[in-house]
This record gives sequence, structure tokens and C-alpha cells, in this order.
Amino acid sequence: MDFFSHLFDSCLTCTGFVKTFLANMVSADFWIHLLETYKYWIVIAGALLEGEMVLILAGAAAYHGHMALHMVMLISFLGAVFHDHMLFFIGRKYGNKILNRQSKWQDRIHKIVKLIHKYDRYFIMSFRFIYGIRTITPIVVGASPIPLRKYFSLVVFSAAAWSIIVSYIGYTFALALEAVLENFAKYQKWLAVGLVIIIGAIYAFVKWRRARNAKKDQDKLN
Repeated sequence: MDFFSHLFDSCLTCTGFVKTFLANMVSADFWIHLLETYKYWIVIAGALLEGEMVLILAGAAAYHGHMALHMVMLISFLGAVFHDHMLFFIGRKYGNKILNRQSKWQDRIHKIVKLIHKYDRYFIMSFRFIYGIRTITPIVVGASPIPLRKYFSLVVFSAAAWSIIVSYIGYTFALALEAVLENFAKYQKWLAVGLVIIIGAIYAFVKWRRARNAKKDQDKLN
């Protein structure tokens, strides 16, 4: 019983560290200073780089009153549209030269071409959400016969969905985090119990797996 008592106390201490970590995420001076100083310039940079984490942080900052949520959505939308069209026009003018020179890209390029042929407009609307091909895809599309009007309408829809969804995820995350911190003391003991159960389950699984492997090795020797 002493072991489990010590384990529970340790897990209770861990939950205290979790609370401190979450509180620092909400009120970190560095992030507040950065957002107050540069505000929407950070959103523009995040949209141009297609950085979801920047947009999530901006959505969280909007919840705390450092930005306006609708402005975060609008600026990230415009930045994303500009980013995709800039790469599209680069692809239209220099696409074949750029793509043929990049030997490391060839597997991804072939994959993108197949996806365009198979899913056409559905892929163009969704490539922004697929990590690893988001920057190359507009260049490949630009180098293809796909008309600008079609690309424009699909990208505008995709960018609008991306900016609204990701910004609102950040806003909702900040709201949920604040609620957790306000009621943390209420659930701290239950979190400690949960940690004990998780640690116990991991220990039991590791022990079971070792026993199973040992039995397999024994069967092989026999």
C-alpha cells in the first residue's frame, strides 16, 4: 500500500506541474509581447508559410482580446490565396524547369499528378490540408493545363475553409484551456488517479509482453 500511496502522491505532484505548464501557455509574456507588437503581421507570415500553429496561436490571442477573430480569419485567408496564386503563376511560367531540376521532388510530383487526374477539383480544394505536398502542388497545377479561373474558384473556397477552421480551433482551444484551469483543483485528484491507472496499465502490458516473448523463445528452443 505504501508503494501505491507514494505513486499517487507523485502523480498528484505531476498534475501540479501540468497546471503550471498550462498556465504558462495561457499567460506567457513572450507570446503576449510578440502578438501585441506585431499582431496581424504574424498572421500574414503564418498564412504565407501555411503555418497552422501560427494561426492557432492567433486564434487563441483573439480569444484573449489581443486581436479580432474576424480579422485573423480575413488576413489569413488573403495571405493563403496570395501564396497559392504566386506559386501557381511561378508554375505556369517556370514550372517544368523547376520541377525537372528537383530530383528529390519526383516521387511527390508523380503522386500529385495522379491525385489531380483521379480527383481533379476535390484534390485542388483539399491539398492545403495535406502535409508534405502543400507547397509543391500549386507549382504542379500551374505547370498543367488547368485553367486559372477553375483554380481560382477552388483555391478561394479552400483558403476560406482553412482560415476559418484553423483560427476557430485556436479560439476554442484557448476557451477550453481557461475552463480547465479554472476548475483544475476540482479534478486534480481524478487526474492523479488516471495517471496511476495509465502507469499501471503500461507496467502490466510490458510485463505481459516480456512473458509472451520469453515463452516464444522457450518454444523455439524446445
